[in-house]
Amino acid sequence: MGFGNATKYEITHIKKGGFLNVRDVPFKEKSVVVGKIAFNVSNISVKECMELPNNSEWCYINAPRGASHIEGWVSSHYLKEMTETTYSSKEHIQNFLHNFYMAEEENYLDKLQVFYFFPMQKYLWRKNVSLLALRNNKVQEYKLWPKRQLRLTYWKILKRKESYIDVQTTVRWSFQAGEDYEKGKDIQKLRLIPTGNTFKVSALKNFSHVVFPKPIIIEEQNVTTEVALPELPIATEPLVAEKHKFYIKAGSFFSDISPLYLSKIKKNGFPYFIQKKNQGQKTIRRLYIGPFDSMLKAQEALATVRQKINEYAYIQSKIR
Repeated sequence: MGFGNATKYEITHIKKGGFLNVRDVPFKEKSVVVGKIAFNVSNISVKECMELPNNSEWCYINAPRGASHIEGWVSSHYLKEMTETTYSSKEHIQNFLHNFYMAEEENYLDKLQVFYFFPMQKYLWRKNVSLLALRNNKVQEYKLWPKRQLRLTYWKILKRKESYIDVQTTVRWSFQAGEDYEKGKDIQKLRLIPTGNTFKVSALKNFSHVVFPKPIIIEEQNVTTEVALPELPIATEPLVAEKHKFYIKAGSFFSDISPLYLSKIKKNGFPYFIQKKNQGQKTIRRLYIGPFDSMLKAQEALATVRQKINEYAYIQSKIR
């Protein structure tokens, strides 16, 4: 078929929702499947092709997957050349967005930066963000949440111009650090700049950031309160858990909590309470900041708590 090195290809003859096997050698009967690519993958590079004695043609491909790629052999029957119409199609845009968010899961800054157009117009509500600023932000995120999963669940085109495309996305995410985790949903606006066969993100803005409450039930009989330190001024005394409220979990301890740690919470103007619960022969002390009347107020306070008290703090579901 004469595949050209500069030409890009997409998958064809695969049903919607299906996958194409990528093999280690161009022989279906003797090969091993090294990976799978979805029915709508585009921007595929072909390195070489060969014709087998049975007149079938196989090609060695490189298909993008997040910040990385998958390589191997596929039958040329499942490849077709991309056209100008394909480069602007919804399928091609969706494929880029899928790889963009998948790349956010990986701890590869050098690979991640290829998805961005610098300097960015906006990123986290700032203007003219440089590559260095983005790298610093990502390093902090990787340290806080070394394991991340992001899944694109919905997207739509807001505006299409010759020089850019604005899209809105909905992304479900899950972050984990040891036994600690957070899950939530972001609604974002991205500006995509057509670049060669793909796009680059020149602007990113959060319309909504939601942290899902954790499904933890705290038994009422196990909830106790600590007496506030009298020498330290605070607007309110430590509270017993209230129903239909939101809290920030600031730590779990197997020994008495340091008075200095508690005073730091009070100096920042936050009420707190301590839940004691027996675990085997030990007593665990769970420290909660709050209550807050809404998730929004808890999210606003969380930024201060992570900056000044505990960078690993997270929002707890309302306590029952």
